[in-house]
Amino acid sequence: MTEPVHHDGEYVLTSKGIKDFGEITPEISKIIGRQAGKICLRIGQQEGNKDDYGELHMERRARLKDLQSAGFESARDFTEFVCNDYDAIYPNGMGLIIYKKGKKHNHLYVRLTPCKDGYEFYDVKTGVASNREQMKNKTPLWKKSKQ
Repeated sequence: MTEPVHHDGEYVLTSKGIKDFGEITPEISKIIGRQAGKICLRIGQQEGNKDDYGELHMERRARLKDLQSAGFESARDFTEFVCNDYDAIYPNGMGLIIYKKGKKHNHLYVRLTPCKDGYEFYDVKTGVASNREQMKNKTPLWKKSKQ
């Protein structure tokens, strides 16, 4: 069983008790032409409109069921897995989509939006585990080199 999810104000904390789920490093930021910054997950909102975001949005009934089917107990666990060691970054308007190959033959996506709240970081807008590769015909801004 994983650690219970904890919060610090409006932010979800990782299993290690920090706000930073990952990072767009300065090196990657130069390649993709976007700001560098940590990746944070807010508690967010789930009111059934286009402005929904964060943990509450990702843990609505249908989405949580998909995340659990992909092997994750919570939005926190999913976000931590994807954002800690992602495989590619795709453009998404002013934001980004980070991609990671999943545990159970799934494709895992987290949509980020840039935010300025005392320091520059990326907010997790949403995340999804899918059986189909949604970025199949898109060109990544950055892709992890195979070692």
